[in-house]
Amino acid sequence: MDSWVIIGIIVAVVAAIIGNLSMLQKSAKPIRKKSLNDLQETLPRAGVRRKEEVEQQRENRKNNR
Repeated sequence: MDSWVIIGIIVAVVAAIIGNLSMLQKSAKPIRKKSLNDLQETLPRAGVRRKEEVEQQRENRKNNR
């Protein structure tokens, strides 16, 4: 009775390894057609707005003193 448990565990482990290998083969192809660096930007970067906000906060602090 104990031998079928061991055989079942071995079969499950082998199936899991084969399943993982098949997933690796499927994921080898790229998901995106273009890389993110090649895409054209449609929204402004947050850094430009952030600089303006920091400068405005500095001016407000100077005016409040």
